[in-house]
Amino acid sequence: MALDSHTSSAVCYFYPGPHIVVTNTCIETPGGLFHLHDLVVTSIAHHYAHPARTVAMFCAAVELALAAPLAVIFGSALMILAGLVAAAGMGGAVVRDGHRNPRLMELRALHRGVPTILFSSANKTEFEQVRRAVIRAVEAGRRPLP
Repeated sequence: MALDSHTSSAVCYFYPGPHIVVTNTCIETPGGLFHLHDLVVTSIAHHYAHPARTVAMFCAAVELALAAPLAVIFGSALMILAGLVAAAGMGGAVVRDGHRNPRLMELRALHRGVPTILFSSANKTEFEQVRRAVIRAVEAGRRPLP
């Protein structure tokens, strides 16, 4: 009977997830098997799915900035109300877009000198669990200083 690496007592699982498995010796993803001694974790990247969110917030601020002085010049409370409604509409669209299109987070590393994306997710909780598991695995694999 062969010894299975997934049931061996020598293997310590830091994150046994469906998309990535982080152990004390390697990281297994659909893209391959990466041994920790060949891996250098380099960075975390956040990609915004839709940069239009920034433009929408800028437009809402401009609408408010234009509505206030024009309302004072023309003495119209309706102009302030129109500016507030337009800005609130933009703000609501940004919030809705944020819930529907979360940003993508990537954990990048160098594997034998080749840039590699170890894990990517739009779920912040899952991404942070994997990130911390990789950090713990790397720390566990280090040799203690003499």
